[in-house]
Amino acid sequence: MSRTVVDKETGEIIELASYRTVEQQEAYKKVQEVEQRKNKSENPFIFTEMDGVDSVELINLENRKLGYFLVMQTYIDYNNMLRVKDAKLPMKPVEIRKALKIKDNRTFRNLMTEFLDLGLVYNKDVEMYGKTYKAMFVNDAYCFKKGLQGDNKNRKTTNAVKVFIDTLQDVYSQKKVKAGDVGLIYKSIQYLHYNSNVLAQNPTEMDEASVQPLDMDAFADAVGISRQGIHTKLIALTYPCIYKGEEVEFKVFARVRVGKHTFLKLNPFVAWRKAGEPPVESYIEFIMEYNKRTK
Repeated sequence: MSRTVVDKETGEIIELASYRTVEQQEAYKKVQEVEQRKNKSENPFIFTEMDGVDSVELINLENRKLGYFLVMQTYIDYNNMLRVKDAKLPMKPVEIRKALKIKDNRTFRNLMTEFLDLGLVYNKDVEMYGKTYKAMFVNDAYCFKKGLQGDNKNRKTTNAVKVFIDTLQDVYSQKKVKAGDVGLIYKSIQYLHYNSNVLAQNPTEMDEASVQPLDMDAFADAVGISRQGIHTKLIALTYPCIYKGEEVEFKVFARVRVGKHTFLKLNPFVAWRKAGEPPVESYIEFIMEYNKRTK
C-alpha cells in the first residue's frame, strides 16, 4: 500500500511505495555507512589550488580572512555550491556565519560583501524540489571537487592540494583555534612538497636531494608573523582525532630540525598532494611527537 508524505523543509509531496520506522532507518543507515567505507575513502576532501593564495584577489587579504575562505571551501558540493554535509538545500547565510564562527552579523555581512567584490564567491538562484532558492557558490578557480560526472571530472590536479574536509573542520571547531590560524594553513599549501609534505621553496621538485626546505624564519616572513609568534602558534595548533581507537591530539605542523635549521611539515591528514590515503611514513613524526608529549 502506497503512502503520501510531505517534506516539511521543502514542501515536496512524495509518494512512497514503502516506508521504514525511525529505528529501522537508523539500522539501515549504519549498514550503508559500513558499505560506503568499503568502497571509498573515509576521508572526504576538496582540491584547493596551490597558487590561489598568491592570486591578485587573495594576496593582500589578512590571515583571518584567508582562514574564513578556506573554511568555506570545505562546504562546497560538486557544483561548488555551499551546502552542509548531507543537506538537501543550499546553506543559508546564518548557517554560513555559524560555520565560520562569526558572532557579529555586521562583521559577517562585510566579509561576504568583500568576498563578492573580489569574485571569490557569487550568489545564484537554483531550482530544487520545484522551488527557487538563493545559493552561494565558491569560485572554482580556487577549489573544486572531482566526481564521475560534472565539469571537473577531467580537471588536472597537478597544482592542487587535497584538503581533508573533516580534519580542517575539526581543527577550526576548537575554541582555541581562530580564523587566522587556518589562514596559516592556507598560506602553507603553496609550499607543500609533493612527496614529503615538507614546506619547501621548490614544492614541485621530485629529486629529494634538491628540495630546499622553507625554514621557520622564512615561513614566519611569508605569513607576516614574528618568529616567536609563529613558534607559539604552531605549538598550540593541534586537532582532536581517533588513532587506533584512542582519542588523541595531533599537531597540525611538525617541526623538523636538521643541523641549525628548523623546517616545517604539514600533517598529511590536513592536506595531501598524492593519490590515495597518506601512508604511515608520511605522518610518523606526528605520532612520535604525540607519544613524547604524553609520556
